[in-house]
Amino acid sequence: MQRFWRLTSVVVVFLNSPHGSSAFGYLPKSTLFTVRTSATVATNLSMSEKNDDTIQPAPPINGFPGQDMVEEQPVRYPIDSRSTVLIVGGSRGIGLEFVRQCAAKGAKVIATHRSKNVPPDLQSLVERNRQKKSNVETLCVDVSDETSVANAAQELAKRSNFDRLTHIIHSAGVYPIGMSLDGTARGGRPPQPQVTKDDMMTSYLINAVGPLLVAQAFSPLLGRNPDSPETHLPVYSILSSKVGSVYDNTSGGTYAYRSSKAAVNNICKSLSVDLAGIASVICLHPGYVRTDMTGGKGLIDADESVTGMLRAVEATDRTVGFRFVDYKACIIPW
Repeated sequence: MQRFWRLTSVVVVFLNSPHGSSAFGYLPKSTLFTVRTSATVATNLSMSEKNDDTIQPAPPINGFPGQDMVEEQPVRYPIDSRSTVLIVGGSRGIGLEFVRQCAAKGAKVIATHRSKNVPPDLQSLVERNRQKKSNVETLCVDVSDETSVANAAQELAKRSNFDRLTHIIHSAGVYPIGMSLDGTARGGRPPQPQVTKDDMMTSYLINAVGPLLVAQAFSPLLGRNPDSPETHLPVYSILSSKVGSVYDNTSGGTYAYRSSKAAVNNICKSLSVDLAGIASVICLHPGYVRTDMTGGKGLIDADESVTGMLRAVEATDRTVGFRFVDYKACIIPW
């Protein structure tokens, strides 16, 4: 089937019938990139109904199974001194690197941490930026606790220097130890710990439910900078993973992490619909990054990953539809 997708593409033709639609036909590969999926058309129609007539949508980006389509990423909405960026999970790893790079762009940054006290690496970054007269603040949030999330949003809104959030980047996540079906070697993988109910529920709670709780509490704090163009809606970015792609799952295992990331992909999509006209939503894959969460294993460092993801974020404005894209600008098949 994988080889089939490389040779041909499929276009769905909807027929009026009491029993729905079912006809389809094949197109040669040369016409692949002219096909517009019904989902993309529906998204663009919903955007056009809400958008001002003067705002012209960019050409749609369609992902097809087996195709790593690379999107163009011009800077449509830069993160700069006019930006206020909330980075959820900003105390270490990828999240801490987001704090560094957004602060370096001149943005006001609010970095969340789960522990009661500000972790040393984040506190050190706050102090260094204070000396540079750039603005990095901290906020205590436990994304697995509904009350903590709600209280944090209320606390932020009451701060005397509160500015509407132009960007939210949700980086908080967990990678559970339990991975395999029953602990035995399968599919070329060595024996790995058997996944448990607690692994599944913890992963789902932090990786999927957490981003939804944050969206519920913090999306009312989003706002467009009054000096920016009308195309500059706030941007809501959530880190997922290619591991959550159903199509890309050819190796099995990793049950808790895979399923939680597949779940957050659907949450991202629903947010893109429900926040239409309020915020632009983008789903990001950071790559296999050397961090504490991966035990120092990986193919790239956090600075490369974050630099690439920020290009995708800054390429996102009201004219660009929802998509699942990685740090190399490749559209990830669902």
